[in-house]
Amino acid sequence: MNQQLEQILSHYQDENREIANVDEPQCSLVLFKVADKSFAFYGSHIKEILADRPVSWVPGCPPSLEGVINHRGRVESVISINSLIEAPASEGVGKRSILMGRGQKMQSGILVDRLVDVLDVAESQIHPATEHLSAAMQKVVVGIVPVGHEYYALLDLNLIFERYLETCGYDSLA
Repeated sequence: MNQQLEQILSHYQDENREIANVDEPQCSLVLFKVADKSFAFYGSHIKEILADRPVSWVPGCPPSLEGVINHRGRVESVISINSLIEAPASEGVGKRSILMGRGQKMQSGILVDRLVDVLDVAESQIHPATEHLSAAMQKVVVGIVPVGHEYYALLDLNLIFERYLETCGYDSLA
């Protein structure tokens, strides 16, 4: 048996093995939870991640507008995307985070229940969204990303903002 093992090892030592170095395109993702559902945004759309802070309620605004915050001397809106992603309303218990996002038509803070991670993944790891998603989710989900033992629905921030504006009656914005 020892002699067999030595033959196998000598065979592999004699073999000239080359390691192929492949630069696969990567993208940064911001992983988060809303109502125990797992989601992600492209990191390029999220400009900053803010720790839990008080959000000032503004009377007369749509229910999906949580309110406003003072961020670096500017008044910034903070929206809830729960209705757009078919998640139940958050109870506001515990520390939540605000993802400061900038899209083509607007910029706003997005209230999330829990920030999970920010990481780089190979673009080949992003699978196309399936037709098994609900009609509302198909409008905002652009892919599915496996991370560990969980799957994250990759949301397009521009589609989220477009749906938000539609649901608030601002769909005629150019």
